[in-house]
Amino acid sequence: MIKKILHHLDVGRLYLKLTLQSQLEYPMFLFSWIISNPMQFLVGAWTLKALIDQFQTINGWNFGQVAFLYGLGSITHGLSIIFFIQTWGIGWAVTEGGFDRYLLRPLNVFFQFAFSYFNMIGITDLIPATIVFAYGCIQISFQWTLINTFKLLLVIIGGTLIRGAVYIAVGSIAFWTKRSGSLITISLTLMEKNVMYPVSIYPTIIQFIFTFCVPLAFICFYPVSELLGINTYFTFPGSLCVWNLGIGILVYFLSMLVFKKGLQHYDSSGS
Repeated sequence: MIKKILHHLDVGRLYLKLTLQSQLEYPMFLFSWIISNPMQFLVGAWTLKALIDQFQTINGWNFGQVAFLYGLGSITHGLSIIFFIQTWGIGWAVTEGGFDRYLLRPLNVFFQFAFSYFNMIGITDLIPATIVFAYGCIQISFQWTLINTFKLLLVIIGGTLIRGAVYIAVGSIAFWTKRSGSLITISLTLMEKNVMYPVSIYPTIIQFIFTFCVPLAFICFYPVSELLGINTYFTFPGSLCVWNLGIGILVYFLSMLVFKKGLQHYDSSGS
């Protein structure tokens, strides 16, 4: 078992090395993303600032609190772009027969597909996300205690897993429909609205859906509410930061089941 894990880690390391070499082949391409991509996040933060300046708060959340929420959520976005963006292309791999070579190799199919590419452009998302998050921390005088730091780590891991699980599950629909790009776009929009604004601004039915049906509110809204001491409409026993990680692991496991079930319907490029 240990030998198998070490083998997979070694293969993942080689994939990462190849990805870095290929993406650094054209450094100006990466540099252009470093300049342009952060602009959309900073403009988003500026838009929130203008909105809150006009109305003072968003359902009781001031700009510092919203910046903390938005920055932390954007960090999970950047990490999910690095590790899971290839799942957006499951539809293309299905129609072009991309899974043929994965099925012929003596390695787990999803491991090969997921680790065959690391999108380093996701780092350009982490830069503005970290800046906005740091600004939010300063504005709310966030206490960097050991327990709070540990909770933040749980939120980042759990939020990234939730995002990745959504990408995998939605992308895997292509095994049945041959296309899933439009659903990926809708999912991205829903997730960004869930981290840009407090979920509490939405009607109760929407909060219920984003909490119990499609748990996007756990990406960062609920754990951030705990860290900031803000009450939410729905309450849960224990730490919401631990809930975040637990739900992240659960939905990731469920998304893998969807992927495996979908793979059984794969008919190669002749489908």
